[in-house]
Amino acid sequence: MILALMTALAVSGGASSSTSSAPAPAATAPLREVVYKVSYTRQANVSNETFGGGSPANSMLTNSASQAFAERSTDATDTGTVTIDVMQVAADALGIRVTEHWNGATPAGTYQGNVAPDGTVNFRDSQMNECTALILEYFGAAFMTDQPAQGVRWERTAKGTAADLDTVYTVGTIDGAIAKIHEQTTVKSKSVALLDSVTTADVQYKPAMLAPLSGRIVTHGSRSSASSVTNISTVSNFDRISDTRDQGP
Repeated sequence: MILALMTALAVSGGASSSTSSAPAPAATAPLREVVYKVSYTRQANVSNETFGGGSPANSMLTNSASQAFAERSTDATDTGTVTIDVMQVAADALGIRVTEHWNGATPAGTYQGNVAPDGTVNFRDSQMNECTALILEYFGAAFMTDQPAQGVRWERTAKGTAADLDTVYTVGTIDGAIAKIHEQTTVKSKSVALLDSVTTADVQYKPAMLAPLSGRIVTHGSRSSASSVTNISTVSNFDRISDTRDQGP
């Protein structure tokens, strides 16, 4: 389940910063191409409560109905590459084409959308991996504007009909051209299609290039109803392996 991206799409209509003037990228040669090596491991656990016992009539008389629990766990892991092609620039918003290639069972795909100056990701295809969605936000032209100092903290919120999203960014150590950023995003779902979740990410970011170099992302999502409980945990990692605009270390 693509928690981060589904949430970004769900709240995009309720946040003024989430609407970008950049059109979907055209099928031309990219202005910039950045390639990342990516991996993820996901564990999902679903517990369902069922009711058993005698017939309804006997149950009413003898109270013999019994409860039973059925649990199902699934694990998934995969590695691959994510290619981010910047196709257009309009008012500091980026028209972007993303190509995901996975070595295992995860479906590959090519997706088109845009990234607003503040880093808001506007892609309509919910099949894109959540690791890719987080990488994309660091391409925003104004993502770290006026936030250059170590220890600086800022917040971004978005409210929508399906979910409310709150993200807190903290600048850790700054080592030369690289800033270490800690990100924590809390999602409060208003829809049965989404999970409540908390995502933490530690990212090595290069402000001069408007791109992340590497990162680790941990997401814990949960949903409960009268008869079931769902818990999903995902750990993702990414590393930049090439960038046509950045040939430095």
